[in-house]
Amino acid sequence: MPRTITSSVKRARLRQGMTQQDLAEKCAEAGAPVDESHLSRIERGIFRPRPRLRAVLAQVLEIDPDTFDESGPEAYRRPRSSA
Repeated sequence: MPRTITSSVKRARLRQGMTQQDLAEKCAEAGAPVDESHLSRIERGIFRPRPRLRAVLAQVLEIDPDTFDESGPEAYRRPRSSA
């Protein structure tokens, strides 16, 4: 299900001609610092953005904030530890 979010975020970013670095800078300016690798994971569906970042992404990318609610319950998939 995260692919809907992934596609929306990536499509909106590309539609605005932004790189992941550009988006990370705009998010930081809006009060939600994030790095490019985290944005990449969001776009690929590995992580779901937390509420503050979701709001900032929706604002910066000019997408409907409800887009993020389409994939079901609030959850992050966490990487398995190698320990």
